[in-house]
Amino acid sequence: MEHQVILLPRENYWTWVRSCSEYVLQYGPNLTQDPQTAAQYMAPAQVITFPVVAGGDPEVGQLEDWFYTQYPGIRLDPIPTDSAKELQEEFAQRIVDADRYGQKRKSFYLVWPTDYSVITQKYAANPHIYSRFGMPGHEGVDIRALTNTNVYCCADGVVYRVHNDPDPRVHAYGKHVRVRHKDGYKTVYGHLSRPLVREGQELKAGELLGKANSTGASTGSHLHLTLKRDGATDRGETNFPKDIIDPTQFLIWPEFASKKSFEAYDWSPEKCLIGAHARVGQPLQDEDLNLIRLARLEAVKLELSESLDTIEHLRALNPAMLIVVRVTGEFSGAAISAERFFTSIENNIGRLYRSGIRYFELHSNPNLQNAGWRRSWRDGLEFSQWFNKVSRLIKSRFPDAKIGFPGLSQGELVPGWRADDAQFLNEAESAVQTADWIGVNCCWTDKNSLKARNKGRAFEVYRDKFPGKLLMITEFCNPIKSVAERTKADQYLEFYRMVRSQPGIAAAFAFALSAYRGHDAIVWRSKISDGNDFAELIGKRSI
Repeated sequence: MEHQVILLPRENYWTWVRSCSEYVLQYGPNLTQDPQTAAQYMAPAQVITFPVVAGGDPEVGQLEDWFYTQYPGIRLDPIPTDSAKELQEEFAQRIVDADRYGQKRKSFYLVWPTDYSVITQKYAANPHIYSRFGMPGHEGVDIRALTNTNVYCCADGVVYRVHNDPDPRVHAYGKHVRVRHKDGYKTVYGHLSRPLVREGQELKAGELLGKANSTGASTGSHLHLTLKRDGATDRGETNFPKDIIDPTQFLIWPEFASKKSFEAYDWSPEKCLIGAHARVGQPLQDEDLNLIRLARLEAVKLELSESLDTIEHLRALNPAMLIVVRVTGEFSGAAISAERFFTSIENNIGRLYRSGIRYFELHSNPNLQNAGWRRSWRDGLEFSQWFNKVSRLIKSRFPDAKIGFPGLSQGELVPGWRADDAQFLNEAESAVQTADWIGVNCCWTDKNSLKARNKGRAFEVYRDKFPGKLLMITEFCNPIKSVAERTKADQYLEFYRMVRSQPGIAAAFAFALSAYRGHDAIVWRSKISDGNDFAELIGKRSI
């Protein structure tokens, strides 16, 4: 967990800042004196570290209570202390112990059980789902774990049950392992592909216990972790039955090193390329080629129907030009099977593949009704199955093709028009993981939302969820028609600067140079503007 912010008291703020100096140099957290800023920083993926001082914060009172009430689900790291000197001593001890959040000094703690530092469903979440099972919410945490990746034991203990039946009718956890620890604690590891331990076996914290999968009542590979403590329900320590307690407070969040260089993503340009989607709905025109020249673009995304002559023109403008092709079709009518879709695109992909193009975005905005949602697939899981079938068909004919998972339309559920993008992405995880790269759409409406994590900086959400995957920002734009052209161009430049040195982002494509019809609020070139001023401003960039 790298998104850490330290919230310090307003009174004698700089004295408190000095007490954090060595810790900041070691771990690099941000500092603030404003609770709202701390709550919104990289939410909900952050840890908020703060001293628990007498009287609490003068504006919000006791910080723990305020955070739990106003921002439930944020991970907190409170440090009981009466002075900046005590805080400095606590941080010094954490550095010595290599224990960023001071958890290893607890009498009982859980080491992270997978190789992925993402919780996909929190403890006590979705009570409307789990109430039918007699639970007040989700009875544990779901942690990202890809199919057949490692699952580790969270603490020293002894295996007391190994369940090898994957049938959800026998047990909702499918294949799973249960381990007994000291002081009455027990852990359960659900939805495994295969346990690698036997009953009665002694295990150490961090020892391999099994391989992850989606057996039992599950729709995608992950680890379900439940923590119990004997007698917890009777003692009133939990409102869950069967002695189930919240494992979150015991988990030591892993310090997995994020990939810090482009080399780690096998991306030879070693920078995010400056790009644009060419012409929507038609092949490029000469005016579009001129915009590409003026803007000094390094990457262009084309329609599947693009001519080979145009591709030669692009390579003449920039021999190193990255060319990506969006592979889509007409999805607003009857359902289109994977096989039928492949038949419709095979010739065009072959034509472009033989010209040297290797990067293909498979579809676009599949969580929209007019792009196949509720017609060709009901949800992200069914789209995932469709995507994987088409991808396999493409690679069977064109083995070096790099198939990208498509960008999604941003936003919550709009009945009859759009599926919630976050839910759709979670449901489609199998396709995301098998894809060669992931497309991300980043849209905003003003300067503030340009910097918002769920808008202009949506790529950060994807990077946290899929840390090892190469990303491409397949669309970015400000779609508000009333925003002046120069203001939009300035915002696009700011966006390009923001992503230029982001490891693991291959290219960012502004949407779009022009369009056959519609898209008037988005395109650079339209009936009222030739787009030259816009492109020239981009071309004069210093990055």
